[in-house]
Parts: sequence; structure tokens; C-alpha cells
Amino acid sequence: MKGLMRILVFGGTFDPPHRGHAQLLMAAAKRIRPDQIVIVPAYQAPLKGKPKANSKDRLAMARLGLLSSLPLRWRKICRLDAREARARRPVFTVETLGALKGAELHFVCGQDSAVSFPQWRDPSRLKSLATWWYGARPGASARPPAHFRRVPGRFPSISSTEIRSLLALDRDCSQELFPAVASYINKRRLYGKEILLVLQSTLSPIRYEHTLNAASLAESLARRHSADPLKARLAGLLHDAGRRYPPHHLAAYVRRRRLQAPEKAAILASDPLLLHAYVSADLARREFGVSDPEVLCAIKRHTLGDRRMSLLDRILYVADAACLDRAHASAASTRALAFVDLDAALKRCVAEKIIHALRREAWIHPLTVSLWNCLAPL
Repeated sequence: MKGLMRILVFGGTFDPPHRGHAQLLMAAAKRIRPDQIVIVPAYQAPLKGKPKANSKDRLAMARLGLLSSLPLRWRKICRLDAREARARRPVFTVETLGALKGAELHFVCGQDSAVSFPQWRDPSRLKSLATWWYGARPGASARPPAHFRRVPGRFPSISSTEIRSLLALDRDCSQELFPAVASYINKRRLYGKEILLVLQSTLSPIRYEHTLNAASLAESLARRHSADPLKARLAGLLHDAGRRYPPHHLAAYVRRRRLQAPEKAAILASDPLLLHAYVSADLARREFGVSDPEVLCAIKRHTLGDRRMSLLDRILYVADAACLDRAHASAASTRALAFVDLDAALKRCVAEKIIHALRREAWIHPLTVSLWNCLAPL
């Protein structure tokens, strides 16, 4: 390969690109000292699901967060290669590297991607097409194949998946994202920002903060108990969407939309606020475009419960009752219990809800009583 142009190829989904990506790219450039740097955002990584942002947005963010962040000496020789992003299909790395023949190629990726190398298309040919480099991730135990070289340096333990979760929960990502990328995400309302804007404009500040806390706990519990964390987070974000309305408006909404609710007449007469779960599910479907029956069911059941509750139903019920903003004395211990024994936490939440209603001498919905009777022998 002596005398050939040395090209550093930096590929990935970049959904979104973050400071860890940029640090790895700069460290690799210092070590490899390329004649050219090529950043290749994927349309869809073959071993991953569909990206959350489209390829046009990810190309723009890669330009703002990777290319623009490089020191001038490296920026002068760097280009953004859109061939994969514009292909409108998953493109295999072996195709991209094959198209860059006639150069000394150095492919750089993160440790997780490097570990999955044996599952890539045609790994034996890939090894012959380039020299392979990876950036070590703190705490990662799995090692890449022996032909990978390690890029010197320590890189932050952040991932695009974690950042998307933080963004969807309206958390601060200034330490993970470059300002230009964060501004682009806000402008384009990516990664759940559209939902957050609606909730923030329709809910009280206290209710909005509760929504974020419930969604965060639901997502964490879903990861712990092998449920879908994205479904849990979405259900948590929308579980109180109906609380934009006061009780008498909830009653009017249910009548107007002819929504079904168990013991609806009794709820209308005794405690119309209980209807917010059914209104929230209807808003999730109509206004926010949610069609997943599991998510909609969990939203409906998060207040009254049901004799038969799915894993997602139970997660949301507990997350709503025991999230960070709940002030009752046992909230913290119930949160901790939920990560160990979800059903025990559910039983405690139902018991506390009934005790609270009895203290207020309030009407208790038959579904809640029925749920308690199912749980009591546990």
C-alpha cells in the first residue's frame, strides 16, 4: 500500500452524533495521520433497527457535530460522504469500502460495533480492504476481534441511545451534544421534542414534571424487567395527557367522544377525574398518533388497574404511583422495591391508593378493589 492515499473512514448511524464520536474521530486522526478523512453516515446500519432521525437530518447533524468540530488542519481534508445515507436502503460496509479502492483505508468505529464485526457482511473480505481501529468504551467487557487496533485515548461513556432517551425526557444534554447539534434537534423537533412541546404547553408545570418523572421511571423499570423501554417511556409521557382538562371538561370529553370506561356512570357521578386515563389514551391515539395497543392499554389502566395487567400495564401503574415527585413517605422504598419485585411494588401501590381513598372517605372504583383482591394472596 506504500504511496497510496491514506484515508480514514469513520462510519456510523450518528443518531445523533455526539462529543464522544468527535473525540474518537480526532484521536484516530492524530494516530493514523490520514491524507483524507471520510465521514459516512449510514442510511440504516444492517445490524440495528431503523434510525429515529431520517438520513437527511443525520447528514446535517454530522456536518454540524463532527466535521465542524474538527481542528482546521483536519477539517481541510475531511468530507462528508452521503452515498450510504442517500441509498434509501441498508448499505453494507463491504460495499462502501469496495467503492473506495485504490487507497490505504483505515476504518474507525466504536467498541460495540467492533465487537459485532463477525456478524458484518463478508468479514474476511472486510479485513483485507482496510486496517481496523476501535475506540474503547469505559466499562465494556467484550473485546473486539484480534485484527482491531485500539485508538489511543479515553472516550466518554455516552451513547446515542442514552442521549435520545435524555432528549425525549427533556433532560439537559449540553455535556453530550455540541450546541449546533442541540439547536438543530430543537428546531427540527427530533427525538420526541414534538411530544414535549405539546405537553409543556397543555399541562401545568407540576403535572409536566410528574410526566417526565413517571416516564423516566417507567423506562428504567422496563429495562430492568425486560420490557420494551421505548413503549414504557412513551406510555409514561402520555399517561396524563388528559390532565390538561379539569374534571367537568373530562366528563364532557368522554360524553362527546362516547368513550367507554368501566362503571362510567358511577365515575361521572362520583369522581370524573378518574376519566383522565381514558381521555389520555384517546388523545394518545388521535393527537399523538399512537397506534400500539400495548401502549394505549397501559395508559388506560394506569389509574384504576385491572384484574389482568400486562407487564407494561404494571410498570406504568407503579411508575405513576412511585416516581420521583411523589411526596408520600413510602415512595422511595417502593421505587427501590419495584426494581427487585415489580408485583410486590404493585401490591403496595394499590394498597396505598385504597388507604388514601378510605382516609378521604372517597368512592373506590370496583376495578381497584378487584385488583387488590387479586393481589392480596401474594
